[in-house]
Amino acid sequence: MSHSWRLAVVGALMLGLATLLGPAQPPGRGAPVVSTAAKVRPAASGVVPPTQPDPGAAGPWPVGYRTVRLADPHRLGRVLTTSLWYPARPDATAGSTLPRTVELPAGAGTVRPLDLGTTGSRAAVAAAAFAAAGTDTGAGAGAGGGWSPLGGACPVAAFEAAPDVPGRAAFYPVLGPVGLVSTLAVTDAAPASGPFPLVVFSHGSAGSRVQAATLLEGLASHGYVVAAPDHTGDTLLDAAAGQTEPQTPMAVERSRDLSAVLDALTDPSCQVRDLVRSDQIATVGFSFGGLTSIVSSIGLLDAPADPRVRASVGLSAATSPLPAAWLAENRVPTLLLGGTRDTSIPLSLNAERAFGQLTSSRPRVLVTVADDTHNSFTDVCRQAALVRDRGMPAQVSARITLTAAATCGPPMIDPVRAELLVQRATVAFLDWQLRGRADSGRFLTEQALGDPSTVKTRTVL
Repeated sequence: MSHSWRLAVVGALMLGLATLLGPAQPPGRGAPVVSTAAKVRPAASGVVPPTQPDPGAAGPWPVGYRTVRLADPHRLGRVLTTSLWYPARPDATAGSTLPRTVELPAGAGTVRPLDLGTTGSRAAVAAAAFAAAGTDTGAGAGAGGGWSPLGGACPVAAFEAAPDVPGRAAFYPVLGPVGLVSTLAVTDAAPASGPFPLVVFSHGSAGSRVQAATLLEGLASHGYVVAAPDHTGDTLLDAAAGQTEPQTPMAVERSRDLSAVLDALTDPSCQVRDLVRSDQIATVGFSFGGLTSIVSSIGLLDAPADPRVRASVGLSAATSPLPAAWLAENRVPTLLLGGTRDTSIPLSLNAERAFGQLTSSRPRVLVTVADDTHNSFTDVCRQAALVRDRGMPAQVSARITLTAAATCGPPMIDPVRAELLVQRATVAFLDWQLRGRADSGRFLTEQALGDPSTVKTRTVL
């Protein structure tokens, strides 16, 4: 990268990442935009044949879950608490795809309160907690699933950071002992025989690794291993503690985080390694994480491109700061989803603009959802019930309450319908591009995704 080009990119990022928005830029000139229906050849009725499973529904696999800690040897002190969802053996328990809102299950043990006033590096705090815990996680790793508490390159996270209970429903913490309990995923369920495609998820700014747990466990039910790290320095806990990092260097650290997760999960010493197909890897991201996902195959400033990434998905992706010439370097298939009511990451400046300027990305698909706002692609509507009388810090409670108020009621799209649409589009796209299932592309039509008055699609092959 030339010095002048580097300066141009840095300047664009400095301007845009302050608010994850940037100036409008004219669409690029690429291949003509065509309707999905014209190129993917759906059934004559425009409806997917009934013999093909709906990727928006729960898939055929039971889902296992665990939380691991990943230390990046290239960045001293960078420890990533990472949630893993994976296909489990058929004898594992499974139920509804929809988590219920409850507190930590009875008998799960005592969770020490989180100190939101702690000073210093969040990475150092996390590393100290893990060092103090050692390999005694308190979670009984290995029970019922054959997992070891050591895990090689992927050891189990300390119980205080991840209150996982083997054989119990997966717990998705929002803050400390308060979170969602899944009725689909089972902690440390015995893994199915792999290997499976791998998806790495990047959360939004001041978000968390379980921000879109409904989508991620849905992906696992369709036969994907899914890894979602907390981006230390840009999580909900960091925001509540006033310890967030500047966004331009954070963008670089996020890119390195994704590569560090791939390094760990494909390392022979990691127990997850046998579950993963290293030639079928995709990234999915929301908001700031959507930018992270899109640039994963390009590189970002000092973070190099990761050639292992074969496809990328951006949900309300904050791509406006990226120069057009840089977007044009993306050569992996890309799916972009955006909402017409998203005022945080406006559709025209982000998903629509990026779709026009990802000229080397083939195929690329744009899905526009009417009445979908910025956080409609997350689980915030499920998390909103948690803030009532749960003793959450005021900063966290206010953030979730205000976000839910702007997301979960009319005139915005029904949250359950939004969950269905995002899973259907994401699973169909990844099945098409990673697994080579051409028929899955048929779901990426307006008729198959939903009512054409609600969903619009554009595809370049």
